[in-house]
Amino acid sequence: MKAYERQLNDLLSWHQQMMREMALDTTVLLISRWETIYAVQPSPEDSIRDRQIRLLNKRRAQGVLTPAKVITFANDFGYTARVIKRVHPYRYRVQLNNQGESIELSKLDDILSRSEPGHQSHDFGTLDAISSIEHSSGVKQPIVMVSAYHACGTFSSGGEYEL
Repeated sequence: MKAYERQLNDLLSWHQQMMREMALDTTVLLISRWETIYAVQPSPEDSIRDRQIRLLNKRRAQGVLTPAKVITFANDFGYTARVIKRVHPYRYRVQLNNQGESIELSKLDDILSRSEPGHQSHDFGTLDAISSIEHSSGVKQPIVMVSAYHACGTFSSGGEYEL
């Protein structure tokens, strides 16, 4: 009976692995097959997670870019995001919560630029407890808004400073 139990456990684990292989965000063994299906070329320095994200983004980029898709793109990179619509005509802002970690926006910016229609563009904004940073796509220098609490307990907001 113990031998049958081990065989059944092996069969169950193999079944669970194959179920994970059918999903793009958990595939490992069949990732090269999925890349062939979606016509995605992996880079040699990409990790398995980078390759999985590239496959997911290829699938998500089909159809209309919605705020839910933008939030999902940001979640793939570990960001908590909120989309602010109509910041300017044909422009929206992706507000990212900064919890003290560094934020690398180049990959997310590239994905959004390829997914959005030609008449639409985006900005990034980050929030933490004491300051905010905005970055417009195509602009190399971010605009930094600095705000501070003074010792007397009053709130003041600094002006815009370019780095």
